[in-house]
Amino acid sequence: VERVLLLDQGAVATSGDYRNYFEQDGTRYSHTLDPLTGKPITHNLASVTVFTDRCATADALATALTVMGPELALKNAERWDIPVYLLVREGDSFRAMYSSKFADFLEQ
Repeated sequence: VERVLLLDQGAVATSGDYRNYFEQDGTRYSHTLDPLTGKPITHNLASVTVFTDRCATADALATALTVMGPELALKNAERWDIPVYLLVREGDSFRAMYSSKFADFLEQ
């Protein structure tokens, strides 16, 4: 999935398990660990893209939101008023979700 972002400043970071994962007994395991369980995340959130002023902040938020899963990630993005773009795995395809702040950065 590819999107064009309209940016003239700031930083973008994407985290997800679309490249680094393994499957075992029909379950997909991410390389990202949930700090609450110490185990790989297994939900259907494939990637999170965040736009902020600083790259380190964008990267940290993208990883943290990835751990949360799609619903909680989007809820917190709205609560924190940050631009976030999510790709959620649905079978063999993806569903895009994004925060209201992210809409300003999408090509129309």
